Amino acid sequence: MRCTAQLKTLIRRVNQGDFAQKVAIMSKENISEEPVKRASHGSIFSECGTESHKPLHWKRHLVIQIYPYVLFLIDALLVCLVFGLFVAMRYDVSLMDAVSRRVLLAIAVPSFFGLFVAGGYSYSTDKAKYRFLSEYIIMATAVFVVAFGLIYAVVAYGVPLRSSRIIVAGTLVIFPLCAMVYRIMLTKLQRYYEQGNVVCIIGAGDRAKDVYKRLKAEGTRHDYVVLSMDDHRIGKKFIPEAEDSPIVENFDVLETHSSIRKKYVEAYVVAADMNELPDEVSRKLVVSFFNNNRVYSYEHYLEHQFRIIPPGQLSVSWPLQEGFRLSRSMTYDRMKRAGDIVASLIGIVLAAPVLIGTAIAVKVTSPGPIIFKQARTGLREKPFMIYKFRSMTVGSEKGSKYTSPDDVRFTPIGKFIRKTRLDELPQLWNVLKGDLSLIGPRAEWVDLVERYEAIFPYYHFRHAVKPGITGWAQVNYSYGASNEDTLEKLYYDLYYVRRYSLALDVAIVIKTVYMMVFGRGQ
Repeated sequence: MRCTAQLKTLIRRVNQGDFAQKVAIMSKENISEEPVKRASHGSIFSECGTESHKPLHWKRHLVIQIYPYVLFLIDALLVCLVFGLFVAMRYDVSLMDAVSRRVLLAIAVPSFFGLFVAGGYSYSTDKAKYRFLSEYIIMATAVFVVAFGLIYAVVAYGVPLRSSRIIVAGTLVIFPLCAMVYRIMLTKLQRYYEQGNVVCIIGAGDRAKDVYKRLKAEGTRHDYVVLSMDDHRIGKKFIPEAEDSPIVENFDVLETHSSIRKKYVEAYVVAADMNELPDEVSRKLVVSFFNNNRVYSYEHYLEHQFRIIPPGQLSVSWPLQEGFRLSRSMTYDRMKRAGDIVASLIGIVLAAPVLIGTAIAVKVTSPGPIIFKQARTGLREKPFMIYKFRSMTVGSEKGSKYTSPDDVRFTPIGKFIRKTRLDELPQLWNVLKGDLSLIGPRAEWVDLVERYEAIFPYYHFRHAVKPGITGWAQVNYSYGASNEDTLEKLYYDLYYVRRYSLALDVAIVIKTVYMMVFGRGQ
């Protein structure tokens, strides 16, 4: 578990407390040469590892320990099976005669390494989420190139191979697909057995309620324990209007091992100000952290669990903080621009029949121009003109700035081309020109941007990257029709700005394809 800045602050407070007690002892006894007597708390590490002596959740700990070995064994059998099937279909000879063990080894070793780097052997990695899928697709692509080079530049040097290129390529494509599918199924099984485990929320204020409501909205089937030091809240319902709301409790419930009332604790979320926590609570959290339990600050948990960053936690120096990747991405910027040019050219050529058909349909079904043009805000707030197929009647832009699913201003085919995102195909021209990227935050109207920047803190940070046709906010949140929706989408945009990377872009592409195929957009 990565130690966040706030957790480091918490650890420093605990250590400083011990140090202050030692100094007091030395001053009182005036014996600097003799060993210092341990403070009443002692070292936090003297309390770590205590859960190994407890019988609680031994099955969970056993599963975590053997999990990577079981998956490695399954992968080894799977790659042999896939390779053997391709050999059997290719050659009319016995399997052992046709299989080249050196080629199989050259395929298996890079494949297993790619899975390891992507987190495929870690119990804590959620393999049903797009983050893992995107990272593994990138690694599988790299493994394909490396394995081919290894086989035909090293293994095959001076030695005739019995395995054709079709067999090698087929194995390198089918094995990753099978590995992803069974890991997704295994993760869903894992989630089923984790139902009823505990998420412990430290604090009972607005941030704590935000975490709880997001988890409930996500459909997470955990039990919740809410702890507070506010006597006015202890013993009362955490969310008064919710029937299934947990009761706020005091910190006596908190333990340093991964169990509360004999239920496994999936995460400790510190949604209170760490500087205001009692020293004993801070100590327990630090010991829990070093006991390999999942201890998060509020900001880190939102970023880890929901892939968002709340703008209320930012400052003007946010881009200078650790983990901000944008300033180190010049090479990726050039790669992305080259990819935008190639993809937009190919897209325009391949989509030509769809472009022509949609243009005819727009013209036939409603009077007015085929293309809708509007001024939008681009990279670093530079305005540009965006192009879309017109999906609403002429003059609709003079009405409400937002649209609803049943908006009467839609043309007969407007709702359909919006839902399937066919209306955005002309934006390929914007991508080719450099106004847009294929992937980035939504390009908003100039008038709306001026209003949002006056309402929301640090809204302008979303313009640190080039806007895109699709983006992290677009694939994770429905179309914004209010200031509240705009703020929620800003959470996702800021996450994209902070985590700007190839892996995140691949995840967005995967989710975009899913939305287009199943019609989940608006």
